[in-house]
Amino acid sequence: MIIILIGIVLSLAALVLFYIKTRAKIGLPHVILAVIPLLLSVAAASVAIIPANSVGVSYSPFNGVSENTLSEGVHFKGVFDKVYQINTEVQTKKLENISGQTKDAQYITMIIDVKYKVDRSKAFEVFKQYRNLENVSTNLIAPLVQRSIESVSTNYNIMEVLGEKRNNLYKEVETDLKARLAENGITFVSINFDDTDAGNVIEKAIQDEAVAKKAVETAEQEKLKAEVEAQKRVVEAQANKDKAKIEAETKLIQAQAEADSNKIISQSITPELLKRMEMEARQKFGWVTVQGGSVIASTPQNQDK
Repeated sequence: MIIILIGIVLSLAALVLFYIKTRAKIGLPHVILAVIPLLLSVAAASVAIIPANSVGVSYSPFNGVSENTLSEGVHFKGVFDKVYQINTEVQTKKLENISGQTKDAQYITMIIDVKYKVDRSKAFEVFKQYRNLENVSTNLIAPLVQRSIESVSTNYNIMEVLGEKRNNLYKEVETDLKARLAENGITFVSINFDDTDAGNVIEKAIQDEAVAKKAVETAEQEKLKAEVEAQKRVVEAQANKDKAKIEAETKLIQAQAEADSNKIISQSITPELLKRMEMEARQKFGWVTVQGGSVIASTPQNQDK
């Protein structure tokens, strides 16, 4: 609209200039030249250029807001229509002092970063309700995050929120917020919980509980370690006992084997065997002496006699 007004002003100024110079003798060529700025402004007002990562929402003073959004690129539009650009890139909103109440009537305060973007297919609805991204950030994102925290925090007590079920709460908030944003034409991207605070008194109580729990865990570990060491000593003692028993049995077996061997040898030496051995010795050595069942051979002193 402003462009057309500028064109009209320029065209009128050109006509006035021609009138002054020609002294009231304005011809067709002058009129055509004077109208050129108006035509150019009309042409410019009939084109809308939508940059990358954006969509265009067209508003007509005659028909209102069009539900058909304009994609990236060049588009023709009505001369009096105005095209609003809605950025569809990821936006970040940092929220401080977001609070919620737990099921045991304790309050928590959070610092949260939320990433989101306008759904291209629903940019028309976003524009109708909020006009621009600044209004979306202030009037939509912050209240919805607050409602999600309030809705989910009542499912947990304060110890769970700050302890072992913290991640469960975060996941529930993410799911709840994603659904709330989708209802308003906004695509959820991510959420990051920078800090969760429950006050100094609660924080100290939780810290003391954690210390006590750690002490119990340490004691349990020491007890388990002692039991393992005791069991290890029992096993070692049993192993040594078994080893000594095996060694004793081995010696007994060896002694029995030696005794059996000697018995067999003693039983095998008969008087006949000794007599034969003596005779063989006499033939070989000349004379022998038999002592204790053993044959002792010696060369006689007067062998030549």
